[in-house]
Amino acid sequence: MTSGIKVDHLRHVYGNPGNEVVSVHDVTLDIGKNEFFTLLGPSGCGKTTTLRCIAGLEQPTSGSIELDGVVVVSDRIAVPTHRRDIGMVFQDYAVWPHMSVFDNVAFPLRVGKKLRRSEIAERVEQALALVNMDAYIDRRATQLSGGQQQRLSLARALVRQPKVLLLDEPLSNLDAKLREQMRGELRLIQQRIGITTVFVTHDQVEALSLSTRIAVMNGGRVVQEGTPRDIYLSPSTEFVADFVGATSFIEGIATLSTPEVLTVETDVGVFACATNDGIRAGDSVTLALRPESVVVGDQPTDAENSFAGVVELSLFVGDSVDYRVQVGDRLVRAKGSARTQFQSGARVTLSVSASDCVVLPSTVTDEFAAASR
Repeated sequence: MTSGIKVDHLRHVYGNPGNEVVSVHDVTLDIGKNEFFTLLGPSGCGKTTTLRCIAGLEQPTSGSIELDGVVVVSDRIAVPTHRRDIGMVFQDYAVWPHMSVFDNVAFPLRVGKKLRRSEIAERVEQALALVNMDAYIDRRATQLSGGQQQRLSLARALVRQPKVLLLDEPLSNLDAKLREQMRGELRLIQQRIGITTVFVTHDQVEALSLSTRIAVMNGGRVVQEGTPRDIYLSPSTEFVADFVGATSFIEGIATLSTPEVLTVETDVGVFACATNDGIRAGDSVTLALRPESVVVGDQPTDAENSFAGVVELSLFVGDSVDYRVQVGDRLVRAKGSARTQFQSGARVTLSVSASDCVVLPSTVTDEFAAASR
């Protein structure tokens, strides 16, 4: 994989000596050329600071950054933002209200290298056509809807034909329907032009649906990196399992652990589980169960990993029913068919296949407490 962006041992510290806050701690990333790479995590995890260091809007304390093979940050160099071959889209769009759509998009070309008027006009028209905004070329920015302003902001970032596109939560100000529409359009545009893209978000749906790879961040560090499928189906820690999607956790003890078989004893029962090379018999573990993996029925079953419970909450959400089921002293989330709905108080049987029972070491605590001390 040819690198589009390389971040090596990046560290960023706020504050004065003796009162320091580590916002980014030893982050290393190798992002492929033309890849759609997402930094995902909660507020304050360091994802936006990492993006701003890549953009040149923040100066890291240490580490190095390469963009398309060009070193822009090291212990000897710090290339300013305007000399980095990037386009950037911010959360608040940052369009100029006193300018027309044409002038907003043309602005980066007019302040950069000298281009002929005809070339500027051609570039602007191409960028607006790319985001389906060419029909609004003469309209003032204040006459645009939120979605149109977002497209305008994207066109302005792309008009310089940069090697790298940086997106800082660009969809968070849109309503749910428009956000869903823009997700699809954004991915299609990125694929069409083939540009290395880094996307920052706290929204797991955006990350899973858009990305070729995801780096989940917490406490200034990358806690897991992988494809959306890997992150969702094979979380490496309780934090990742809990943050990326709804998850029920059941504590237990591994009773048998081989490359072929992993069983876990819990207060609910004994579970046959997906194997985990890092788990040995006798280890304290936590089972992570995704709601869509838990089958809800009204009859006892001989299926593996089945257990009884009482429906505490039953929510019809259109394409499915979202259940909270009381099992002993815990609540287990499940997702059932919209065609059948068990009401609150109903006794049900839950079951989950071994391949969907993800086993995590329960010794995992806050991975980053030590790093922030």
